Amino acid sequence: MGRHADSTALPGRILALLPQDGTPVLNRVMRALIARDGERPVPAETYFSACDDLVGMGRIGRLRGQGGQIFLVAASATETAEPSSESVEDGWAEARLMAPLQLYLEGAFRKGLDLGDGLCLVQDTSGIGPRRGQWARPDFLLVSALRFRLLPGAQIDVHAFELKTEAGGTVQAVHEALAQTRFTHFGHLVWHLPTGARSEGRLPEIASQCATHGIGLIRLRDPREPDLAEILLDPVRKATVPAIVDGFLESRLTRENRARLVRVLAETVS
Repeated sequence: MGRHADSTALPGRILALLPQDGTPVLNRVMRALIARDGERPVPAETYFSACDDLVGMGRIGRLRGQGGQIFLVAASATETAEPSSESVEDGWAEARLMAPLQLYLEGAFRKGLDLGDGLCLVQDTSGIGPRRGQWARPDFLLVSALRFRLLPGAQIDVHAFELKTEAGGTVQAVHEALAQTRFTHFGHLVWHLPTGARSEGRLPEIASQCATHGIGLIRLRDPREPDLAEILLDPVRKATVPAIVDGFLESRLTRENRARLVRVLAETVS
């Protein structure tokens, strides 16, 4: 006799069937796996209710659009990053560069957006989401919400930032930043490139690739002075489908940041 797909056991079965490396699975595929595993179909309402519970507990993430997908979330959003294969010549490994980049995003970069009293969320997302594969993890997300003065609503912009050490500033890094714009409005490559560095000769090529793909390029010369980082290229806004952006934010933002964003949007329609 087959096992029953009761609602109490369903969350555990979803977690057991999701790939441990965080690879996303289409909802229709997951439902088929559960039906085969339990030898009976699972009602859509029951399945999506279980998914909602798991998302609320931070156990899985959800990507809306493109058929709808779910993925296993790392045990901790601040998990230790995997060792980088990049050579570090000046002692500034990528993990060490994260704090200076956050200071820059929350300081000089935010001021440059001229948001006034609008909302600006900066979150380290390097440990949230699929660990590998085609669904890249931005190192940081910045979400801004600017209220209109006369018209109802607000302008929501989502920026993704891919951080690279001196040795990591390659064409592949540009493509990583580009891949992240499938879920966001803007993509940025942040490159730690000290003055006089040996990698400085690659700057024209990297800048050209960023310009071709509409990716922003930020040069971080000295991490000890993050506010002096230079924006060499502004990104081009991508026409990303709102449902995809919404699902991406639901999967990546912390519960507190999701609540802050919801409150601001509620105020704009009140």
